[in-house]
Amino acid sequence: MVHGRKGLQLEAWKFGVYLFLPIAASITFNEPRVQRYCADYFQFLKYPANPNVNLREEFEELARKREKEKEQRKAYLEEVKKMQASAAERRKLREEAAAVAANGNGGWFGWMRLRRKQQPDVDN
Repeated sequence: MVHGRKGLQLEAWKFGVYLFLPIAASITFNEPRVQRYCADYFQFLKYPANPNVNLREEFEELARKREKEKEQRKAYLEEVKKMQASAAERRKLREEAAAVAANGNGGWFGWMRLRRKQQPDVDN
């Protein structure tokens, strides 16, 4: 806690803020025009477009969307797994090439021979 004149100024400032904020907010947001704008902007109330909408069809459509998203997510995960496997193979080849180069058996272009020998077949 700050004592003295600075402490008094700090407490007066905090008291002023505590009083000003609720009063300013109630003055600002208590007008019908502002409330209507906020309700429209933040979509507090969402009514169906047509009250005669068949809810069963809407639920079935949502279920189809969820199923489609599940399938897309599954396909995406399969692609990610393929890419990770491919990256692991390439990493392994690079490590082997680095090991050969470190041993000195490869010469200047030894990494090319290693790559040609162990390049995996790519099926598209």
